[in-house]
Amino acid sequence: MDNDDADMNTALMLDGNAVAGQLQQIFGREMTTAMARCAGCGNDAEMGALMAFTRAPGVVLRCPACQAAIARIVETPSAIYLEARGAAYLRMQAPGH
Repeated sequence: MDNDDADMNTALMLDGNAVAGQLQQIFGREMTTAMARCAGCGNDAEMGALMAFTRAPGVVLRCPACQAAIARIVETPSAIYLEARGAAYLRMQAPGH
Protein backbone atom coordinates (compact mmCIF):
# COMPACT_ATOMS: atom_id res chain seq x y z
CA MET A 1 0.00 0.00 0.00
CA ASP A 2 1.48 3.35 -0.96
CA ASN A 3 1.17 6.57 1.06
CA ASP A 4 -1.81 7.83 -0.99
CA ASP A 5 -3.77 4.64 -0.17
CA ALA A 6 -2.82 4.88 3.52
CA ASP A 7 -3.84 8.56 3.63
CA MET A 8 -7.17 7.75 1.96
CA ASN A 9 -7.87 4.94 4.44
CA THR A 10 -7.04 7.22 7.37
CA ALA A 11 -9.30 9.95 5.95
CA LEU A 12 -12.21 7.48 5.83
CA MET A 13 -11.83 6.45 9.48
CA LEU A 14 -14.00 7.79 12.27
CA ASP A 15 -13.42 7.39 15.97
CA GLY A 16 -14.87 4.47 17.90
CA ASN A 17 -17.77 6.60 19.11
CA ALA A 18 -19.28 6.13 15.63
CA VAL A 19 -20.02 2.50 16.51
CA ALA A 20 -21.15 3.07 20.11
CA GLY A 21 -24.62 1.68 19.36
CA GLN A 22 -23.25 -1.52 17.85
CA LEU A 23 -20.89 -2.01 20.79
CA GLN A 24 -23.75 -1.51 23.26
CA GLN A 25 -25.90 -3.98 21.32
CA ILE A 26 -23.14 -6.61 21.48
CA PHE A 27 -21.99 -6.08 25.08
CA GLY A 28 -25.26 -4.86 26.62
CA ARG A 29 -23.55 -1.85 28.17
CA GLU A 30 -21.88 1.45 27.27
CA MET A 31 -18.49 0.52 25.83
CA THR A 32 -16.88 3.73 24.56
CA THR A 33 -15.02 4.20 27.86
CA ALA A 34 -13.89 0.56 28.11
CA MET A 35 -10.13 0.25 27.71
CA ALA A 36 -8.61 -1.88 24.96
CA ARG A 37 -4.96 -2.90 24.94
CA CYS A 38 -3.51 -3.43 21.46
CA ALA A 39 -1.95 -6.89 21.19
CA GLY A 40 0.48 -5.50 18.62
CA CYS A 41 2.04 -2.47 20.29
CA GLY A 42 0.66 -2.57 23.85
CA ASN A 43 -1.06 0.83 23.57
CA ASP A 44 -4.07 1.35 25.86
CA ALA A 45 -7.00 3.33 24.43
CA GLU A 46 -10.68 3.76 25.19
CA MET A 47 -12.90 1.98 22.68
CA GLY A 48 -14.28 5.39 21.70
CA ALA A 49 -10.77 6.54 20.77
CA LEU A 50 -10.05 3.61 18.44
CA MET A 51 -10.07 4.34 14.72
CA ALA A 52 -13.26 2.97 13.15
CA PHE A 53 -13.33 2.03 9.49
CA THR A 54 -17.02 1.68 8.66
CA ARG A 55 -16.98 1.61 4.84
CA ALA A 56 -16.80 -2.14 4.44
CA PRO A 57 -19.17 -5.06 4.85
CA GLY A 58 -18.48 -4.63 8.57
CA VAL A 59 -16.55 -2.42 10.98
CA VAL A 60 -12.83 -2.58 11.72
CA LEU A 61 -11.59 -0.91 14.92
CA ARG A 62 -7.90 -0.01 14.76
CA CYS A 63 -5.29 1.05 17.30
CA PRO A 64 -4.75 4.83 17.15
CA ALA A 65 -1.01 4.32 17.80
CA CYS A 66 -0.02 1.61 15.29
CA GLN A 67 -3.23 1.17 13.26
CA ALA A 68 -3.31 -2.60 13.85
CA ALA A 69 -6.80 -4.12 13.70
CA ILE A 70 -8.05 -4.61 17.26
CA ALA A 71 -11.58 -5.81 16.50
CA ARG A 72 -13.89 -6.56 13.59
CA ILE A 73 -17.69 -6.55 13.69
CA VAL A 74 -19.87 -8.02 10.95
CA GLU A 75 -23.66 -8.23 11.05
CA THR A 76 -25.57 -10.72 8.95
CA PRO A 77 -29.34 -11.22 8.87
CA SER A 78 -29.01 -14.03 11.42
CA ALA A 79 -25.99 -13.14 13.59
CA ILE A 80 -23.44 -10.60 14.76
CA TYR A 81 -19.80 -11.68 14.54
CA LEU A 82 -17.16 -10.07 16.75
CA GLU A 83 -13.50 -10.96 16.29
CA ALA A 84 -11.15 -9.23 18.72
CA ARG A 85 -7.88 -11.14 18.40
CA GLY A 86 -6.03 -7.81 18.03
CA ALA A 87 -6.92 -6.89 21.61
CA ALA A 88 -4.75 -8.23 24.41
CA TYR A 89 -7.79 -7.48 26.56
CA LEU A 90 -10.82 -5.22 27.02
CA ARG A 91 -11.22 -3.72 30.49
CA MET A 92 -14.69 -2.60 31.63
CA GLN A 93 -15.59 -1.01 34.93
CA ALA A 94 -17.50 -3.31 37.26
CA PRO A 95 -21.15 -2.33 37.74
CA GLY A 96 -21.52 0.30 40.45
CA HIS A 97 -17.92 1.57 40.17
